[in-house]
Amino acid sequence: MKTNRFYILLVTLMVCTSSVFVACSNDDDDNASSKELGDKAVAELQTRLIDEDGAIVFGEPNDNGFYEIGLESQNDAQKLVTQYAKGYAGTATYTYTLPDTRGTVRVDKGEEVGVFYNVKFDVKGIPQMKLQVSDINYMDGENIIKAITSYKCNNCGSQFKLPNMAAKICPSCGSSNVVKQ
Repeated sequence: MKTNRFYILLVTLMVCTSSVFVACSNDDDDNASSKELGDKAVAELQTRLIDEDGAIVFGEPNDNGFYEIGLESQNDAQKLVTQYAKGYAGTATYTYTLPDTRGTVRVDKGEEVGVFYNVKFDVKGIPQMKLQVSDINYMDGENIIKAITSYKCNNCGSQFKLPNMAAKICPSCGSSNVVKQ
């Protein structure tokens, strides 16, 4: 009888011990991939917001503290904003949280006629800034960037627009093999 109890105790102990090992995940691998995703997300934003000298590609902010960029249509504005805030689908307010707690990009629809979106960047590795994406005719003429340029990726074929001073990198595949349209 004591032998049966001993075996039951031994089997129970083995099951409990094995479940401890099964329940443990490799946190180091999870943290490494999260860190890599965070690094990649910040690098993608840096190529669209910061020039080679580390300056913001939109010139100087306006009197309200917004950097400005003018576009021809709401559709162009939404495509540009989607490059900054992944997953944005045109809702009134949207916050994109970068992987590995690298920060956020918040999008609000413009409340004034002629303003498509207001985008606030609070991302590690990028100066805190607010960007006003508006109709090209809405802008008051003081900002050095008036529009963005159309590009086509020779690698994947996607077409996109970027500010004139931004790094020319395809938002779809990451290739720098792009040509001006």
